[in-house]
Amino acid sequence: MSDPKTVRSPTDQERQALEAMTREAVGRVAMRAQMILLSVRGYSAPTIAEIQDIAKVTVYKWIDRFDEEGPSGLYDQDREGRPRKLGPDAEAELERVLEEPPTEEGYDASRWTAPRLARHLERELGTEVHPDTVRRALQRLEYSWKRPRRVLPKPPGWKKRLEQIDRRIEETSSETTVLFEDETELRRFPPLRRAWMPVGEQRPVSVPDQNGKFFLYGALDVGSGQVITEAHPKGKTCYMKAFLETVLAEISGPILLIWDRASWHVSGAIQDLIEAHGRLEVMLLPSPAPEANPVEDLWRLLKNQVAANLEQSLDALEAACERFFEQLSPEETLRKAGLSAS
Repeated sequence: MSDPKTVRSPTDQERQALEAMTREAVGRVAMRAQMILLSVRGYSAPTIAEIQDIAKVTVYKWIDRFDEEGPSGLYDQDREGRPRKLGPDAEAELERVLEEPPTEEGYDASRWTAPRLARHLERELGTEVHPDTVRRALQRLEYSWKRPRRVLPKPPGWKKRLEQIDRRIEETSSETTVLFEDETELRRFPPLRRAWMPVGEQRPVSVPDQNGKFFLYGALDVGSGQVITEAHPKGKTCYMKAFLETVLAEISGPILLIWDRASWHVSGAIQDLIEAHGRLEVMLLPSPAPEANPVEDLWRLLKNQVAANLEQSLDALEAACERFFEQLSPEETLRKAGLSAS
């Protein structure tokens, strides 16, 4: 006889919360959310118990808890006699301390965890609270447990340099084409990105026997949305010269060219070429400031669309890059590059 016990249908908001919990919640809570999602898909409690390697009674318990309380019911309950929620003073203290590492509060630790925050609240406010209560408070305050990102320190004067570039762009005449230029490396070894796949299955991505790569050179006209690209074996002065000659052949009139301080941008041979073509004016972005170059946004979009999770030959990868830019309209290009509000 089949097991009739399945969870009630969650609302769209509850489903989104469950999916977020499977990614961001800790340990047992993420597993409980996964159990509920499996039940929503029609898996029986015995099947879920087998998948999760737990007792059937545990599955029934969390199905009942979700039916009654929704996603919040999947968190551990506070110990008897303790308040379910933190007060405004405690929440304000959480927001304050999370702005800095624990070392600023005298702790010999590199990051704030829920148990550490609970101990801090007890030390500073006399509030004895379970770590799960802290986690729920952090969710109410719209915090999530996720990996930070690395940033490079900005050199002195970088902001002033960007302001100078902005002013120069504003001063250009209508006959002048403003170009941002950059290069990116594409490899046969595919970058891995999140993708939809059946619950409990991690689909494989083929890895080539031999890796290979090429550099894609790109120039974006911030006025028209035109993108000029050209593939070369590597980042090197001779290939940079070839690409600049292509750009000069396709664009007439004065050009304001803005790029970073890569060695092949500032080499003597490139400076000679710039001087030989009187219609080229070059401005250097501060280093490091990749976020100041809109071409970087196009590279990220390109790699996610044509390279992620897909092993293919270099010729096929290069052709896919070419089609990607051919299919982007000028308006969409500017929008994707962050140069259009619409």
